[in-house]
Amino acid sequence: MSKRIAVTGAAGRLGQFMIQELLNEGYAVRALTLHDWEDSPVEDQRTGSILDFDWLKANLDGCDAVIHLAAIPSPRKDQDSLVMETNMVGTYNVLLAAGQLGIQKVAAASTDCTFGFTFSKHPPQPVYLPVDEEHPDRPDDSYGLSKILAERVADGIVQRFPEMYIASLRITMVTGPDDYVEGSDFRRGMSDPDHGPENLWSYIDGRDASRAFRLAVEADRTGHEVFCIASKRTRSSWPSRELIARYYPEAELRWDFQGNESLENSSKAKRILGFEAEF
Repeated sequence: MSKRIAVTGAAGRLGQFMIQELLNEGYAVRALTLHDWEDSPVEDQRTGSILDFDWLKANLDGCDAVIHLAAIPSPRKDQDSLVMETNMVGTYNVLLAAGQLGIQKVAAASTDCTFGFTFSKHPPQPVYLPVDEEHPDRPDDSYGLSKILAERVADGIVQRFPEMYIASLRITMVTGPDDYVEGSDFRRGMSDPDHGPENLWSYIDGRDASRAFRLAVEADRTGHEVFCIASKRTRSSWPSRELIARYYPEAELRWDFQGNESLENSSKAKRILGFEAEF
């Protein structure tokens, strides 16, 4: 079991769940952030950019594993070229530095936006449902493309450093307890089928997502693997079959959907990592 884990993007929404998960499990944590984090719950906090390879390598040194969350999480506020550079080159730097330092376990945040349903200018239709890791990836936006390329980078890094294990976790919209209270955007959107079809109405509680990342760096495996990480349910109060009939009537159904079952299949993560969403 790894003893000291570095977390990039530690001050972000998922990063804060991640820090708490690791502390609860008894790990020492090194928090890497782009800006100073005054309220950091860990003393070992380093500030710098994942685009600065020398800084990154120096600050990963001494860690047993890396959880890479740092990214620009949307193409809507920043220039496409900056999104691409930060997410793809930043991931390359993290993985290369880990490999050169002999860090064998890395869990990196990928996204279900790789399917193309979320930010694409011309979103594709699902070929089949529920989608899984084998479903075609067809984004046309900088965010989805950057994450696909980051996954390809991981393929190359484990070829260069065959003792490494890299898990790319395709997380979906990250939620937390505050999202479930009456009056929240999450709760208001549940009754509106137009609220969320872009990512198949999926979500993942930050407590579940952080556990998935922890399990990934604890896995006794080598190579690079991609995992879908989503809740068992959609975030819509509409039955899944009704959503599919309304939005994706031509998709092949590979599951006998009951109730509000998720349109994203996370069974690979359960089979290999022992992960199953609880919240």
